[in-house]
Amino acid sequence: MKDSGYNELKPRGTPGFPVEIYYVDERHMQYVMPYHWHREPELIRVVSGRLRLTLNDTIFTVQAGDVVWVGGGVLHAGQPEGCKYECLVFDLDFIVRTMGEYSIHLRRLAEGSLLISQRLPGDLMRQSCDMIFRTETGKGERLRILGGLCSLFSLVFGQGCYHTNVPENLPERKNIALLKRLLLYVETHCSEPITLDMLAREAGMSPKYFCRFFRSVTHHTPIEYVNLCRVERACRMLTEGSGVTEAAYACGFNDLSYFIRVFRRQKGVTPKGYAAQMIALK
Repeated sequence: MKDSGYNELKPRGTPGFPVEIYYVDERHMQYVMPYHWHREPELIRVVSGRLRLTLNDTIFTVQAGDVVWVGGGVLHAGQPEGCKYECLVFDLDFIVRTMGEYSIHLRRLAEGSLLISQRLPGDLMRQSCDMIFRTETGKGERLRILGGLCSLFSLVFGQGCYHTNVPENLPERKNIALLKRLLLYVETHCSEPITLDMLAREAGMSPKYFCRFFRSVTHHTPIEYVNLCRVERACRMLTEGSGVTEAAYACGFNDLSYFIRVFRRQKGVTPKGYAAQMIALK
């Protein structure tokens, strides 16, 4: 299946247990969480440090012990600040098939007539999250994770950490849909020349209005964001063993000196230094 940096379509876990857990620290290839979305919901718990999260058009900072719910289809990104965090991505339909008979709330969540609060009370959810994110593997692991999820849903619905006034056709939703389309455009054409006029034309806006719109949602200028995406792609290539020049040209930079300056500005280290760090952390 296609695995895009923005619209993640990769399968989670196994067909019989479509659940995936990620433990993210500075050694992780996508330590900085790029803008992306997926149809499955996601649970994020911060272990240490701080994480600046963007969920659609909402920005907030969470810290150690905080728990965040990311609904399916929500555009999200994260900027860690000395942070370690854990993520659970799972197929909600699987949970509903397994436990939906016992919970009308789960069925309503799957139908979209109920939304879970983005920020969940970390203290209340600690025991459930400990069950989910425990690193031990072996016999009973799947039952433990499923039990932790059921415990978490019980607390969410029992404590009223949800709302049912689901908004319909708000302008914000249209803006997010447009942004998703633009991010996919950048992903598809990342290795090619991309200009402000091209992006504005894709959005159906004048360049001036497009700049205001894009910055209001992403807090980057369009070209800043294109370079951000190119550098993230270069990081993956450098981690996988590509040379600096190869990564630069493959990611849309036609000037090696400019690539090194942009990379250093974003990562605080040269591409060669970054590659050495990743090798040392393995």
